[in-house]
Amino acid sequence: MTTLDVQSPMTKRATARLEDADRVDVRGLLGALAGRHLFIGAIAIGTAALLYVVTGLLPSTWSADAKVMLDARHVSVVPSEEVMQSLDLSEPVILSEMAVMRSNILIGNLIDKIGVELLETALFDGPRPEDTMESRMSSLTWAIRRDLNVRREGESYVVAIDFKGRDPGLVAAIANGIADTYLEMQLANRRESVRQATTWIEEQVEDARIAVERAEAAVAAYKTERLARDGGSVETANQQLANLTGQLVTARAERVAAEAEFDQLKTILVEQGAAGLAKAVTSPVLERLAQDRLDLQREDGEWAGSFGTEHPQRQRIRGEIERVEAQLATEAQRVIDLRRNAVDVARLREASMVEGIHELENRIAGISENSLGLRQLEREASAARQNYETLLARFSAASGQDRLQRPDARIIERATYPEVPSAPRPKLMAAFGLMLGGTVGIGLALFFEMTRTTFRTRREIEAETGVKVLATLPKVVGSNLQEVIAGLRWNPNSMFGERIRQLRTFLLMQGRGGGNRVILVTSSYPDEGKSMTAMALAEMAALAGKSVLLVDADLRRSRLARDFGWAPEYDLADFILERADLAESIMTDEDLGINVLAAAHPCPEAADDLATDWLAPMMDELKRVYDVVIVDSPPLLKVSDGLVLAQVADSIVYVVRWDATPRAAVAEGLDALAGVGRGVTGIVLNQVDPKTAEKAYGEGYAAHA
Repeated sequence: MTTLDVQSPMTKRATARLEDADRVDVRGLLGALAGRHLFIGAIAIGTAALLYVVTGLLPSTWSADAKVMLDARHVSVVPSEEVMQSLDLSEPVILSEMAVMRSNILIGNLIDKIGVELLETALFDGPRPEDTMESRMSSLTWAIRRDLNVRREGESYVVAIDFKGRDPGLVAAIANGIADTYLEMQLANRRESVRQATTWIEEQVEDARIAVERAEAAVAAYKTERLARDGGSVETANQQLANLTGQLVTARAERVAAEAEFDQLKTILVEQGAAGLAKAVTSPVLERLAQDRLDLQREDGEWAGSFGTEHPQRQRIRGEIERVEAQLATEAQRVIDLRRNAVDVARLREASMVEGIHELENRIAGISENSLGLRQLEREASAARQNYETLLARFSAASGQDRLQRPDARIIERATYPEVPSAPRPKLMAAFGLMLGGTVGIGLALFFEMTRTTFRTRREIEAETGVKVLATLPKVVGSNLQEVIAGLRWNPNSMFGERIRQLRTFLLMQGRGGGNRVILVTSSYPDEGKSMTAMALAEMAALAGKSVLLVDADLRRSRLARDFGWAPEYDLADFILERADLAESIMTDEDLGINVLAAAHPCPEAADDLATDWLAPMMDELKRVYDVVIVDSPPLLKVSDGLVLAQVADSIVYVVRWDATPRAAVAEGLDALAGVGRGVTGIVLNQVDPKTAEKAYGEGYAAHA
C-alpha cells in the first residue's frame, strides 16, 4: 500500500492565510452583489414605496421667503461725522443680525402687528382666550420660531427669511412681517441712539464751558502768586550759578593739591623718617636739627675709633643724638599737622561752595517749577477751550440727525403667495427612499457575503484549507442517484461528465508507477454528495475501460443500495461478521459495468469491527484484482469509521457542498485526518449552481471554478 506524502492541512491553511491576508477580492464582492440583485432591489423598492405612502399621508406644508440685504452704504446729507455709525459687515455682525431676526422681541412686535387671535387661529386651529396673555404670546413666539428659518445666502450680505406653515397666506405675511419689523426696529434703535447721544453731548458742552472758565481763572491767579514768591528771574540765578561753579572748580583743585601733598609727606615720614621729611619741605628748624644730628654722628664716629661704647664721651654724644632725634620727630609731626589743617580748610571751602551751589540750584528749580506749573495751567486752559469748541461743533452737527437716519438693510425680495406646497414631496422622498434602500440593501448584501461561513469558490477553499481543489461539480437534475448516473452514461460529455473525467484522470495519474489505487471519498456531514461523487467516479472509470470495484463502506446509513435497488445475498456486513467470504460478498451491476461491495442493510455492529489489521490485507487483495477500488466512506464528523478507512486508502477525496458545508466543519474534518497522520489528495466542490455562480462571480465561473 502506497501513502501520499502531503503537508499538514493546518500548516497549509496557516501558510495560505499568511499569503492571502491582505488580499481583497473586489471582483468577487461585486459579483456577490450582482448575485443578490433581487434582494437589493426588493429592499430599495420597498423603502421607496414606504416613504412615498407615508409622505403622501402627511399634511401639506407651505413655504414663503423674503430676502433682506445688509447694506452699509449711506448717503451723506451733511458734511459731518455721523453720531450713529453704520454696520461693519463682518461675519460676526452678520450672524448677530440674523439672531436679531429670530429674537423673541422682534417676533413679539410682529405678533402685536398681526394680532394674537388671528395667529392662534392659523397656528393652533383656534384662539385660546382662557390662557394668560403672557402664555399666549410665549406659545405663539415658540410656534413661529419653530417654523422660521433665517439663513445667509452663500458669502453674500443677503439674508433669506423662510417661514413654513399650513396656511399659504399666513406664511407670506409672516415672512414679510419679519423683514419689515426688523427694518422698523433697526431704524427706531438708530434714532433712539442718536437722541441719547445728542442729549449726552449737550451735557458735555455745558461741563466743558464751566471747565474753561475755571482753567482761565487758575492761570491768572498763578501768575500773581509767582511774582510775589520768586522775586527774580531765572536768568539772574543762572549767572550767579555760573560764577559759583567756577569758584568751586578752583577750590576743588586746591583741595586736591593739598591732599596730594599731605599724602606724600606722610609717606616720606613713614618711609624715610624726619630726616627725609626735612629734605622734602622747606623748614629752617628741620634743616638745623638735621644738621645737628649729622654733626653729632660724625663726632661719635671719631671717638668710636679710639674708645668703646662705654666711654663717657660717647655716652654723652649718644644722649645728644637722642635728644636731637626727638626734636626732629616733634617738628616733623608739627609740619604734618600744618599740612592736615590746610587740607581741612580746603575741604571746608569746597563744601561751602557746593552748599551755595545747591541752594542756588534749588532756587532755580523752584523758579522753573513755577514756570512749568504756569505752562501746565495754560495748556489745560487751552485744552479745555479746544474741547469746548469741539463739543459745541459736534452738538450743532448732531442736532436733527435723528431725522436723517436710515436702516442698514433693505428688502430686496418680498415673499409671495405660494402656489404649491413645499412639503411633503412624495416623489422626492420616493427617490431618496430608493437610494436609501439600495444603500441598505448593498450593505446587508456585503454583510451577508463577508460573514458567510460556507465555500463558493475554488480560491476560497484553497486559501482557507491549503488543499488543492481537484474539481467543481455542477448541480445535476435527478430524483435519486440512479437517474444521475444514468444521465452520465447517456451523456458522458456533459459539464458534469467532463468534471468527473477531469477528477478521474487526476486521481489515476497519481497512481502511475505505484500500482492500482484505493480511492476514499468522504465528507464532513451527510448529504454533501460524496456517494454521488463516488458512483460517478466509478462509472467514468468503467467507461474508460478500467475494472472498478465500488465499496459501500457506510454501514450505518447507506443510500446506494436503496437508490440502485441492489439486493445481494451477502454484503459487506456479512463479510465483516464472517458470514461470507469476500468473493461471495461482491456483486456485479450489469447496467453500470462495475462490481459492488454493497452495504445492503444498516449494521452498526459490523461498523464497530472495522480495523486496519484486516482492512489492509483486504485492500491489497482487491488491488490485485481491480484497477481502481473506490470506497464510499461515512461522514467524518458523524462517525469514526472514515478515519479507520482512511488508513488503508491511497488517495482521499474530500467532498464539500457548494454554499452549504460550513468552513469550520471542513477544517475540523481535515484536522481529524491530520490527527491520524493522513492528508487528503484534494477537495471536490460539489453541487455548484452555475447560474448563481456566474452572476455572483463573473462569466466563465462555472467552467473555471
